[in-house]
Amino acid sequence: MKLHDDDYFEEERSGGTNMTFVYMALIMSTVILGVTALVFWLNQSGSRSDGSGYAAAVAQREARAMEQNNAPAADSTVDSVTSKNKLTSNELDIWQLPDTGRETNTTKSNRNNGTVTNQTTGETVVDGSASADKSNTTTVTADELASGKTSVYDMTNKDEKKDDKKDSDSNKNNSDTKDKDKDEDEEDEDDEEETRTRIVHADGTKEWVDINSDLEKNKYNLDNFKYDKPIMTYEADGKTASWFGVDISANQGEVDFSKLKKAGCEFVMIKVGARGYSSGNIVMDENFETNLKDAKKAGLNIGVYFCSQAVTKSEAREEAEVLLDAIESYTVKYPVVFVMENINDDMARIEALDMQERTEIAKVFLEEIEDADYTPMLYGDKEWLMTMINLEKLEKYDIWLAQDGDKPDYPYQFGMWQYDSDGSIKGISGDVAMSISFVDYAK
Repeated sequence: MKLHDDDYFEEERSGGTNMTFVYMALIMSTVILGVTALVFWLNQSGSRSDGSGYAAAVAQREARAMEQNNAPAADSTVDSVTSKNKLTSNELDIWQLPDTGRETNTTKSNRNNGTVTNQTTGETVVDGSASADKSNTTTVTADELASGKTSVYDMTNKDEKKDDKKDSDSNKNNSDTKDKDKDEDEEDEDDEEETRTRIVHADGTKEWVDINSDLEKNKYNLDNFKYDKPIMTYEADGKTASWFGVDISANQGEVDFSKLKKAGCEFVMIKVGARGYSSGNIVMDENFETNLKDAKKAGLNIGVYFCSQAVTKSEAREEAEVLLDAIESYTVKYPVVFVMENINDDMARIEALDMQERTEIAKVFLEEIEDADYTPMLYGDKEWLMTMINLEKLEKYDIWLAQDGDKPDYPYQFGMWQYDSDGSIKGISGDVAMSISFVDYAK
C-alpha cells in the first residue's frame, strides 16, 4: 500500500523518541561498570590489608630483617636446645650404606670439571674416578664403577674373596685327597693282586678273578725275562733256562727248517689236525706230514697239537686217537697239546658247553695222550684257563700259556709260554707264533 505524507511525518517523530532511549541505556551501563570497578578495587584493597598484598610483603621483609639482626640470640637458643645431641649429617641420612673404613674427601662439588660429591660418604668422584684427600689417593676406573667396585663403596661381598681362597684351598685338598686315594688304590691293587688277578675278556671288558690257593703258583722272576727280538729267553742263576720254538701249520706255507734252526729255533710245535667248529668233521692239516719230516731232518725237537671242537667225551677220545695215529711214525719228544678255543666273529660248537663239560672233554683227551706215553699239555690264554675250565681237575697237566707281551702275569705254574702270536723269523715267509719252554722236554 502507498503511504501518505502524514504517515511519513508520524514515522519521523517515532524515530526521535527511540534515540532518546538508546542514550539513556548507555549512560546506565557506564554507571554500572563504574560501580563494579569500584567494588572490585575495594575487595582487592581488603585482601591486601590481611597480609597478602604489597603492605604485607613490606611487613614480611621488615620481619626478616629483624630476625637477621636478632640471629645470634636465636642461634644461642638453638645451641642450648641441641647441645646435648651430637648427631652428624651422615647419621641422619636415610641411605645407611656400610662404612668402608676409609677417610673421605671433603672437597666441594665442581660441576665444571665433572666432579660429584657422594652425599653419604663425602667422597668425590672426578671424571669417572674417586678421589680421596692428598694423603690417601685412590684411582678407580669406569669399569670398576660399572662392576660395583669403587672406592666409595665396594659392592662385592668381601666374603667372596675368602670363599675363593677357601675354594682354592679346598681344590688343593681335593687334589691331595685324590692323589692319596690313588696311592691307596694302587696299594689296594697290589694287595689284591696277591689274592686276585685281572682278566681281560675278548670283548675288552675286565674282571678280577680269585686266585686258587690250592694250585701251584708260578715261581718265575719277571726280571729274568730277556727279549731280544725275535727270541725270548729266561735266565736263572746266570744261565739261560729256557728253549725257543715256533708254531707251524699250513698257514706258514713252505718252511725252511734249516734256516729256522740257524736263526735260533730249538723246537717246533706242529699242527696235526682240527675238528670243524661248525660241521664237526675232523680235518687233517695238509702240511703236517711234510712239516714232521722236514723238522726231524733239520734236527729240531718236535711237539704237536690238535684243535678240538669236541662237544662230547666220545668226540674228544676220537680226536686223540686220530692224532696218535698221525704221529705214530715220528719222534715227538715235546708235548702233545689239547687246544680248545672260541672262534672270533662266529659261533662255535663248544660255545654251548659249560665249564664242567669243557673240563671233562679236555681231561678225556689228555688222558688218552698220557696213556700213549706222550707228554700231555693243555693250551689256553689267561681268560680260557681261569674262567672256562676247572683247573683243579686238570692240575696234573702242564700248561702252554698264550699271552702276547714281554712278561706274563698268569698266576699258576706253566711249562711253555706263547709270547708273540705274529712274530717274524728267518725260514718262514709270513707271520708265526713264537714260544719259549721252561722245560727241556726232549730229555
